[in-house]
Amino acid sequence: MGLRRVIVASAHRHDRPASVRSAVVAAVVCVALLWASPGFAAKSQADQLRAQLAQINREAKRVGDAYSKAYGQLEKTNSELAKTTRDLKKTEAELAAASGRLSKHLAELYRQGNVNYLELLFTSETLDDMLMRVEYAQRVGMLDAQTVDKTRRLRDELQARRNQVADLKAKRAKDAAALKKKADALEKKLKSLQKEYEAVQRKLAQASGAGSSGGSSRRYPPGPNGMVFPVAGPCYYSDTWGAPRSGGRRHKGTDIMAARGTPCVAVLSGTVRARYNSLGGKTLWLTADNGWAFYYAHLDSYVRTSGRVAAGEVIGRVGNTGNARGGAPHLHFEIHPNGGAAVDPYPYLRQMQ
Repeated sequence: MGLRRVIVASAHRHDRPASVRSAVVAAVVCVALLWASPGFAAKSQADQLRAQLAQINREAKRVGDAYSKAYGQLEKTNSELAKTTRDLKKTEAELAAASGRLSKHLAELYRQGNVNYLELLFTSETLDDMLMRVEYAQRVGMLDAQTVDKTRRLRDELQARRNQVADLKAKRAKDAAALKKKADALEKKLKSLQKEYEAVQRKLAQASGAGSSGGSSRRYPPGPNGMVFPVAGPCYYSDTWGAPRSGGRRHKGTDIMAARGTPCVAVLSGTVRARYNSLGGKTLWLTADNGWAFYYAHLDSYVRTSGRVAAGEVIGRVGNTGNARGGAPHLHFEIHPNGGAAVDPYPYLRQMQ
């Protein structure tokens, strides 16, 4: 039933008191006027569009969780392999030392010949000399037995460690293949969601009166905490602060998984400078007007390499340069309040969406 028919029907229900009929008509008219208001319609549309973005992110999270689980398994295997390899080298060193001691004792016994206690008794000039010789022979024999036992134990332990290393290397290869499969599925899903994400963002910009524009001149809106989320597209991330990384390092940021080429934007207004290093590959440092610093790593390409940028402006594109080469494209993102030490970006990122 159309809105006009509702008003007419409500107004002609004579079985109600006049005051009630007037109140009903007034309420319906108010709702109709409110619904017809451009501001109300825009807000309603914006809410619907934000709900669509949330659904897109939920789709990305579903595939991202599977990737994260596979990544965690590979990291666990790598950690076990590194520890077992260290233990293997330690055992090799202990075995080499024990074998050296055993060889030394064998050489000593060879030079002395078989121990003949009668010969020791009759060739000793004094009782003290005889006792000293007997004690020495016994000590050499005892140490020799201990060394033989330890050498045999270390030899068996070394073989067991070698078997462990071989098994873990095979497991690592299997885990790496599983991770590659999950990474490919994640990137495929993120790519398929990118067009939908951009279309919704354009409609959202129009609904909010910000207009729409393409390319690097596009401005993305800030989140509830006043910062713009650094990746403008479907993405997945989890709290990996402090997680182990290669070389004994600890993770000092958040990895935001997204399709290669997805725009990376300035979280706040400030100045940027581009740098390259072996770990981060193509990187950007954004120094915001409030003194905070933000680090963007593993970029596929730069959009801005220096100068002033506005919040929400595109400054780079997601990639996998540096030590991420060969892995899934993502943005390694760090936050340094007041330019100091890095802090966990995860809670900030949650407030940006």
